[in-house]
Amino acid sequence: MRRSLVALFSSALAACGGSGLRFDGPHPTLSAPDGGSAAEPAADAGEGDAREDAGATDATDAGSGPPYPIVLCHGFSGWSSIGPYEYFYGVPEALRADGHDVHVAEVDPFNDSITRGRELLAYVQRVLAETGAAKVDLVAHSQGGLDARYVASELPSAVAAVVTISAPHRGTPIADLAVGAGGGPALQAELATIFGAGGGVDLSAAMLQLTSAGAARFNSEFPDAPGVAYYSIAGRSNLAPDDGVCETAEPPFVAKWDADRDPIGAEFAVTGAILTGNPFSPTYNDGLVPVSSAKWGEFLGCLPADHLDEIGQPAGASPGFGNPFDYKQFYRDLANWLVAQGD
Repeated sequence: MRRSLVALFSSALAACGGSGLRFDGPHPTLSAPDGGSAAEPAADAGEGDAREDAGATDATDAGSGPPYPIVLCHGFSGWSSIGPYEYFYGVPEALRADGHDVHVAEVDPFNDSITRGRELLAYVQRVLAETGAAKVDLVAHSQGGLDARYVASELPSAVAAVVTISAPHRGTPIADLAVGAGGGPALQAELATIFGAGGGVDLSAAMLQLTSAGAARFNSEFPDAPGVAYYSIAGRSNLAPDDGVCETAEPPFVAKWDADRDPIGAEFAVTGAILTGNPFSPTYNDGLVPVSSAKWGEFLGCLPADHLDEIGQPAGASPGFGNPFDYKQFYRDLANWLVAQGD
């Protein structure tokens, strides 16, 4: 049973990944949900070094003000681009055509958000050095939202806003089911087989990060930073209407999609059904992340999209029959909205 759940979770997320990637290791891992023997990343010397290094470069007052560069942050198993295939498919070009300064980060595709967050922090520092900007706006999908929150927590003076799109801030039940009794080396080997990845990939750390226990620990260790604006957006699929948990004071660029519904992609048929649960009292989700987990900071509402539709995958495909959701227009509207907010 656990093997089938791992395969379902992995195959769904693998649709966001790609072959031919190289992985480096070793990396620290999160503790297992049952208090198992996985290494504790927060206690190692690396984290302290990262915070000390961040503090040493925490000086952005001389940089230029808004509008700030936008840094796009990919999720679990993600990438910046593989040949012509971008993670945020066609989004950087669309935003640049509107005059925005856009940068696309690339961190470990499979790792916990402390390790990935350190890598993203280093990338942000490079963007600031290259552009002369005082801050950046982090626009993040899926696990990238946790990475972005790590950066904001560690170096808040460098971040104007964090916008997360279907980020598992409180984990996802799919990861809880997939990890089961605690994962560890057996799970890592199993996932390495599924993904065809080489040695040194810390897949167990990545999976443990996405559990409810892993997310809870991350949230306690990396609180929101004063002075940083936090916004979140969720995806609703399985033909769910925009009501219930999605009701909020939505800005127009999100509210414009309220009347539309999304037929969930085949990749998420099983995981979406597991998350939805009782059809008479469904749990709204995008096939991988419940709306309740995606809410963080100021919640801006729900998009009629599954986890892949939110980033235009695969390769700019339609979100499904009868769904007019335009992901590129969404990101264009979001970027313009951030400028209007002074971010």
